[in-house]
Amino acid sequence: MKRLGTAYGGWFIPDDIKLNENSVVYSVGVGEDVSFDLKLQMLTNCNILLIDPTHRAKIHYDEIKDYLKTREFIFSGDIQRDYMNEIKDVSINIEKMKLVDIGLWDEKTTLKFYKQHNKKYVSQSLMDNMFSDNYDMVEVDTLSNIMKENNHNYIDLLKLDIEGAEIKVLNNMVKHGIFPKYLLVEFDLYLKRKDKNGETVRLIDDLTSKYGYKILKNDNYNITFELMR
Repeated sequence: MKRLGTAYGGWFIPDDIKLNENSVVYSVGVGEDVSFDLKLQMLTNCNILLIDPTHRAKIHYDEIKDYLKTREFIFSGDIQRDYMNEIKDVSINIEKMKLVDIGLWDEKTTLKFYKQHNKKYVSQSLMDNMFSDNYDMVEVDTLSNIMKENNHNYIDLLKLDIEGAEIKVLNNMVKHGIFPKYLLVEFDLYLKRKDKNGETVRLIDDLTSKYGYKILKNDNYNITFELMR
């Protein structure tokens, strides 16, 4: 296993990860740190769909495009200390990395997107008990609908860092028969002690015992799975 990206936004992947120029990656919840996505794209030349309705994520995506042109490290957000070191040498095809400003959920609707108490932090949540009572209204949709809109018949790698919404999204994913080769999931509902009904543990057990996933790395419930069937 090797880790790509910053201490905050990085993920563990297999050394021999089976991705190439035809692979489709969905990276959901990117905020102001796309170090993992940039390094994965450079490593494999895969196609990456960034999914995040946060306004600051859109600004950061535009700033990344400027950075790749000018190599001037000028960013307006809450940038990680090791970000510059992680992305300084990246060379990618930005045409293969697209941002969709929508939230991922288990139905197509409009929901409250709750902000954190500290305005410095970029992450927001669709769950009403995760952060503050302040919110934006955002459009959300299902994984299957987003795939159809982007003409994708499959996903090779799905990364979820969506502040508690991962349980609903993953249950909806398997319900629709979508099984990415790799799953990278931060189980925030469990980590923030908001999982009152034990849904996280049950879902992880289902992924491994029922759906054929193997845990390759469990980094404090930031889990890398690989589909073995």
